[in-house]
Order: sequence, then structure tokens, then C-alpha cells
Amino acid sequence: MQSVHTVYQRISACLAVFNNILLIILIIYKSHRKVGKYKFLMIYISTFEIFYALVDAFGAPTIFTKDSIFLVVTYSDQVFLPDYFLKSFVELYCVFYGISMAIFAIHFIYRYLIVSENKFATKYESQVIFGLLTFPLLFGMFWLWLVRTFISPFPEADEYFMKNHLDENGINITNVKYAGVYFWPAGKDGENNLHWRSSIGIMIMTVAIVISFALILVFGFKCYCKTKQMIQSAPESTSFTKLQSQLFYALVFQTAIPVILMHIPASIAFSASFFNVSNEYLGDWCSITICLYPTLDPLPNFFMIKNYREAILNAFRTFLRKIIQCKGAKVGVQTATESEMISTSHSAAPTN
Repeated sequence: MQSVHTVYQRISACLAVFNNILLIILIIYKSHRKVGKYKFLMIYISTFEIFYALVDAFGAPTIFTKDSIFLVVTYSDQVFLPDYFLKSFVELYCVFYGISMAIFAIHFIYRYLIVSENKFATKYESQVIFGLLTFPLLFGMFWLWLVRTFISPFPEADEYFMKNHLDENGINITNVKYAGVYFWPAGKDGENNLHWRSSIGIMIMTVAIVISFALILVFGFKCYCKTKQMIQSAPESTSFTKLQSQLFYALVFQTAIPVILMHIPASIAFSASFFNVSNEYLGDWCSITICLYPTLDPLPNFFMIKNYREAILNAFRTFLRKIIQCKGAKVGVQTATESEMISTSHSAAPTN
């Protein structure tokens, strides 16, 4: 039987797929011509978020935290696909988390190259975009290696997980797959000792994410300064300047969403686990907020980019107009029918 959390994940995933497909359609058909090849990067984000949502929908990964343990777990009775895919869903979930910031970093780099009118980027735009699109894939392969090498299951984690969660819920460990860290397992002497393999893996992952954040902050600030300079130097706000401003602020809010919903909750939970003070509520909190990320992330584009906003509003107005017309037609038919019935009854009435 599906848990409440799994149902919630799948509803969120369906909304995420709808929102991102709608955004892709708007990008392809309603983008301003001056958006240019940046459309490919925008579609790239939406495609990534669709796959993220599909992992949530089919694998229903959850996060378990308690004391010094932090695990990403999939259960055989919650997945839509055969048990063979349990491990793959765990790994994909971890990899997507890792590369989420890298994807936004390449966007800020490209945005800065465009607004600064970089000659190399202008001359070799296709090659630059290809290189930027390739980087998250390579980064994802590196992250997968980290997951398999440093935060894969080990006996002490198995024992703790069974004792503190699986046995209490009547679940056999053969029916779950997980990846994660157990910072302070009990040693043979009964003392809690730092698990160095997991700790080194988390340290490398943290450095990788910090580098992604640093790139976002540096190129985001540069892009902001250059965009502001363009607006101030232009005698009038040109369509190009307005468009660059809209794209920049939409990207800022798009980046803020995974930071707030994914990285801040996960960082708090990781820190609590490291200091051996975590509890199960932190894991539940992370699981709930993380699956909202692909659902909410397309929304800034809908509201902030003028072409997309107008297209949605026009479609909504057309939809309402058709509903009103249909209701009007039904009322008209009903009125005509009633008039005909009244006329018939009058003509059929006996005369004195």
C-alpha cells in the first residue's frame, strides 16, 4: 500500500511534469527572437526537472535521519518498477541533487557572457553552449562515482537502520536500497567512532556544491552589474535590455527555489547528523520540501518573462470565453425550448 508521503510525491511529480512541459512549449513557440540559443539552456533545465520528477514518481525515494545517520531510501512496496531499479532510483536521486546547482551555475556563466558581449562566446556560441550542456553530465558521472565509492551501504549502517527503523515497521532489509552516511557508528569497543569513508565522501560533495554556489554568486553578481549598467546607459529601455533583465531575474528566483527547498534543509539535516543530534522529523521535512522543487521551479518564468506571461493569460482568457459562450449557448437553447413548449401549450389549449 502506498504511504501518504508517496502519494504526495506522485501528485507533486505530476504537477512538475505538467509545469515543465508547458514551459518547454512556451520556450519553443513564444520566446522573443532575441532569446536566441539560450532557449536550449532553458529547455535543458526543464528536461532535467522532468526527469527529477519522474524519479520521484516511479521510485518514491525518502530520507531517513536519526542520531548520526542520514539515508536516501527506496522501498520495494512503493516503487512502480521492478525491484531491480531500487538502487538506480537511489543513485539518480543523489546525482540529481548534486548537479542541480551545477546546472544553474552554467546558466549564470552564459548569461554573463551574453550581456557582456564576450567576443569568444559570440563567435563560437554553439560550441560554448555544447560545452556548458556537457559539463553537468560529466559532473553527474563524478557524483555517481562519489555515491558508489563513499556513501554506499556498510554493515554498521545496515544494523542501525534495521534496529531503529526497519524492524519496527516489519520491513526486511532485502526489500530496501539506500545510500547515505552514518557518521558515528559504534565500534567493537562500544565507543562511537567517526566513519572516515562516509565523512570524506560528504566533504568532497560539500566542496563540489560550494564551488557551484561560488560560480553562481560570482557570475550572478557580474551579470547583475552588467545588466544594471545596460539599463542605465540605454536612453530608453530597449526590448533587448528588458528581455535580459527578465531572464536574469527569472533565473535568480529559479535558483533560489532549490536552495530554499533542497540545499538548506539537507544541509541542516546533514549537520544535525554529524553532531549526532538528528531525528526522523528532519528526514521527513527534507523529503517533503525536495519533491516540491521541480514543481515550483518553472513558475518564475511564467510570471516574470513577459511573452510567457501574456501567452498564459491569453490562453486563460480564451478558455474562459469559450466556457461563457458554451453556457450562453445552453441558456439560449433552454430558453428557446421553453418558449416552444409554452407556444405549443397555448395553441393546444381549448377555445370557448
